Amino acid sequence: RYQVYLDEANIEVDYAPSHQSAVYSLTFEKDGPAYLVFNSRNGELKCDGNTVSGFQYVDKKTKVYLYAETDKTPEKSGVLASGTVKYGKSSVEGKDAALALAFSGQKEIGVRYGISFISTEQARKNLEREINSYDVSAIARIGRNEWNDALGKIQVSGGSENDKTVFYTSLYRCYERPVNLSEDGKYYSAFDGKIHEDGGRSFYTDDWIWDTYRATHPLRILIDKERETDIINSYLLMAQQMGTNWMPTFPEVTGDSRRMNSNHAVATVIDAWRKGVRGFDLEKAYEAARKGIEEKTLIPWSAAPSGWLDEFYKEHGYIPALKPGEKETVADVSPWEKRQPVAVTLGTAYDEWCLSQIAAELGKKEDAEYFLARSYNYRNLFNPETRFFHPKDKDGKFIEGVDYRYSGGLGARDYYDENNGYVYRWDVQHNIGDLVSLIGGNEVFTAALDSMFDTPLGMSKWQFYSF
Repeated sequence: RYQVYLDEANIEVDYAPSHQSAVYSLTFEKDGPAYLVFNSRNGELKCDGNTVSGFQYVDKKTKVYLYAETDKTPEKSGVLASGTVKYGKSSVEGKDAALALAFSGQKEIGVRYGISFISTEQARKNLEREINSYDVSAIARIGRNEWNDALGKIQVSGGSENDKTVFYTSLYRCYERPVNLSEDGKYYSAFDGKIHEDGGRSFYTDDWIWDTYRATHPLRILIDKERETDIINSYLLMAQQMGTNWMPTFPEVTGDSRRMNSNHAVATVIDAWRKGVRGFDLEKAYEAARKGIEEKTLIPWSAAPSGWLDEFYKEHGYIPALKPGEKETVADVSPWEKRQPVAVTLGTAYDEWCLSQIAAELGKKEDAEYFLARSYNYRNLFNPETRFFHPKDKDGKFIEGVDYRYSGGLGARDYYDENNGYVYRWDVQHNIGDLVSLIGGNEVFTAALDSMFDTPLGMSKWQFYSF
């Protein structure tokens, strides 16, 4: 539930969401007419009595549909454009399409609405399924009970009230994504632009896997195996629907954006399998993960087929870095995101270790041995003199003059990605024992870890991302 008082307009707002719908209670304290404005930004809107319906383009192939009702019929309605309302017109389309509803003498107005990625009619059905009144408190109580059930999956004891608040707030945020798109047994998939039957299994998307594979997915496997199973099956459907059978890396409601780097959905697959999750086809998951790593380029933020950089990686076991001032020659590399050679090499070594483990589970001995050997590719960028992971050029020489705190430009993307060499020093998740040996043994490793926390960056994180 969210409540706020809009000082300048003297409007009290009370709001509660359901899954695919929500309800507002609006109290207008100023004298005179009350107005509601619906803005689609880019789409269509239509007013019919006390209902507003329409859609907004999220991108070229994905629309979000709206069906809204008010508990009172407006005195008049019209199209809002350039600050002026043209009353009498009931529909509008295009960029910044907006409708204004005017209510005379009304101090309290209830609004409820449903949304859908399928159709306006489905948005209406979603609303009717979830909300049948304008009672914000009733919907808030339902939401509170559902959240208590979700957060109650983990019981904690000890610590202060503040500690518990921090813990449960963090757990709450773990439910932020991915999002269940199923609507009455159907879902819209931006991965092929079609509406599908879900077969009784919820379809999930909007999963920022580069961020969520480390902790959120492992946690969900422990506390909600059924949902995690649905998520993995959604990955496999996405791979199939895209036509490439490449495992997604950053699936959103608009499709796979391929943001960030590496192919970490493979980690979720083997983690789930090793923890007893069996409700998905491991063979299909292996093929999709392998194709995503071998057939799609490893270039960050790209969905291009593999090319020169990928062939270089397969032959030499690392992504080559450019020397300072050297011009980029690979067209698919983003001028902003760069090659991120250390981050991609270390991330892919981990992904290939995950592939080796899945291959072993499937009895694919040769594949398991092949990918296990490749999982040691992080060694190719380890600098024994500095004991950091250090970018190399295409000739196999370490780039000179690298400062592990600052080098690499915006967010260190020339070499790393949104972190510096001090942080990427530890990115060998699958072989900590070997990393300890590389750095120099337990005592040296511990001192190096302390050094990362004790050495100041010397600038704010915002400066690091922008200097």
